[in-house]
Amino acid sequence: MTRGGVVARTCGWLDKEFRSDVPPGKRALALAMQRLCHHIAAAVPGKSVEAGPTQAEVAKHLNCSETSLSRFLSGQSVPRDRDLEYFYKSACTDAGGEDILGISFDELEKLREQAWAERCQSCVALRAERDALTKQAEGAQAEVASLRNAATRDAAELAALRQEVRSLRDSVAELRATRAGLQARLAAQASVAPLPVPRRKGDRQRSRTDASAARRVAQQATELHRDGRRQAALDLLRHTTDVLSPLETASLLQALRHQQQNELADNVIHIYGRDHHDQDILQVTLELHRQGAPDDAGALLRAALG
Repeated sequence: MTRGGVVARTCGWLDKEFRSDVPPGKRALALAMQRLCHHIAAAVPGKSVEAGPTQAEVAKHLNCSETSLSRFLSGQSVPRDRDLEYFYKSACTDAGGEDILGISFDELEKLREQAWAERCQSCVALRAERDALTKQAEGAQAEVASLRNAATRDAAELAALRQEVRSLRDSVAELRATRAGLQARLAAQASVAPLPVPRRKGDRQRSRTDASAARRVAQQATELHRDGRRQAALDLLRHTTDVLSPLETASLLQALRHQQQNELADNVIHIYGRDHHDQDILQVTLELHRQGAPDDAGALLRAALG
């Protein structure tokens, strides 16, 4: 059939098969455009009368790409208003009039609006998906910000702990220096020989009394220790050293050593060095040096500093 009717030549590419995901509105628009395209193809000269024009030749006739024409006819794409209008006018011209086409432009435009509405519905779904992903991204960003803040706090806490460690190290170094100075002073004082002084009346008698009291305490502690009452012996010595003079304490240590009660003597040194003032410890140390017990004197100083 010539202009004014549908071409009888074979154009197999015109009748597109629709994919299963093409919605009804797009399908209806594509079918209408396929019918119009038959009229257009009838007016396009092909390589032969029997074969008819190719899709590329028809697309060139319509001033569009072959890909766009294929997507319009298969329902994969919805043409813009001006493209649809040009398509319809070309079909009307090539067919010889609007009445031959079997569809008005208004009807074709309604089909396009329906197809576009379906496209918009897809856009709505995509926008909803986009919004959901945006919220997820915002949540992830908030989590990252929270982790960064936590890392900053941890870094600040770590810096504070490091500063505290440095301060403690400085304090320890200072204490060690103080202890070293104290040890040096105590050693110097212990090494100084006492100056001879006139013995006052009654000093000899008091020394004998002090030594006698210390020996009695040492004897009592020894008897308790030998009877297996070690704790009672330690309690006696602990309470006794609270009231003994430095001379008596030194004599007590000597008496315990004389009776081979070295464990009790070591405990007296530990207790006295831990619980008494430095001045008392220095006096006992001097008395031990006078009595010829420098080892006990040194042990007492070490107990005081430990």
